[in-house]
Amino acid sequence: MRLTTLKIEADEDIVRLRMVGQEVARRCGFAKFAETRIVTALLELGRNIVQHGGGGRMTLSLEPRAGALELAVEAIDQGPGIPDLDARLGGAAPLPGAARTPGLGLGLRGVQRIADRLDVESGAEGTRIRAGFDTRLSVADTAQTAAAIGDALAALRRADPAAMLAQQNRDLLDALEERDLLMAEVHHRTKNNLALVTGLMRLSRSAAATEETKKVLRDLELRVKAITAIHDQLQRAAAADSAALLPLLRDVAEQTRQAFSTPDQEIEIVVEGDALHLTGSAVTDLALAAGELLTNACKHAFTGRAHGRLEVRLRRADGMLTLTVADDGCGLAPGMERPERSESLGWRMIRTMVQKHAGFIRTANGEEGGGLSVELGFGEAQLGLVDP
Repeated sequence: MRLTTLKIEADEDIVRLRMVGQEVARRCGFAKFAETRIVTALLELGRNIVQHGGGGRMTLSLEPRAGALELAVEAIDQGPGIPDLDARLGGAAPLPGAARTPGLGLGLRGVQRIADRLDVESGAEGTRIRAGFDTRLSVADTAQTAAAIGDALAALRRADPAAMLAQQNRDLLDALEERDLLMAEVHHRTKNNLALVTGLMRLSRSAAATEETKKVLRDLELRVKAITAIHDQLQRAAAADSAALLPLLRDVAEQTRQAFSTPDQEIEIVVEGDALHLTGSAVTDLALAAGELLTNACKHAFTGRAHGRLEVRLRRADGMLTLTVADDGCGLAPGMERPERSESLGWRMIRTMVQKHAGFIRTANGEEGGGLSVELGFGEAQLGLVDP
């Protein structure tokens, strides 16, 4: 059962490790001398993480072993690894650089003598050290001991609010970093999947027996390519510190037009407005929202018509920035649910983006009920206007 995980990156983390180690060892029933030895081993592992591993994590757990409980300590870093590991465990000289930043003088060999068990895995990708300390607790004491340790660590955090706040901030940064990594992986897989779909369509088109089938597959292939191009452009914009919004809106509009125009229905999209630079995040958000609004219009506004026209307008005036997407389609029928209240994924995404930037949404039918206009408005300060 995991008790706690500590991020180990600097000297202040070692101080925190000492206090946590003392509380955990005490609650596990170790005598004072054994408690001191365990804390000393933890500090040696922690300093090795900071000095040689470039930072890492240490996890303390209670694990069943031969009918009793073991206090298990796992120290992980992503450093360059430990050269001549067997020699270090055999008592060889300290690692290069240790003399400039001395630890506690124990080394891994000292930790090995203190711990009841020590397992080390080290390579170019980093080091994982697992140390075990036998307690006199039975497995039946696991829940009660873990609860007591949890209460003690919570009291320790409350006694030092500055440290608690710092830890919360670091946990938040870790969560954001993990989210960014996951999003990058999602985008990478999406790009690969789109490329795979395009390849399959190309192969199917080559093997098709009739010209009509080949034509349908070619049109679908062009639409998937348009989606891929939009995806790439949005990713590049998101990665930049700032970007011009109008050119990206024109690219999104053109790719949307290509995706939805057919021999039976021609879609015209006009994009005009002020040349503005925003942060990469804001540019991506507005381009995604505009793309969703354009897609909705192409799918629903021009049913049964041979031609449809869309306008995208970007305006800056009186401290406000407005993005308007308007069509000349069928508009909203009387009594129809307002689109901004829709629970569709697209509209939920648009509402989330507007709320993120403290903006507003306005929808209105055109004159005599013809067409629909959607306006997204934001304050310049809220959206983060950037001077080019």
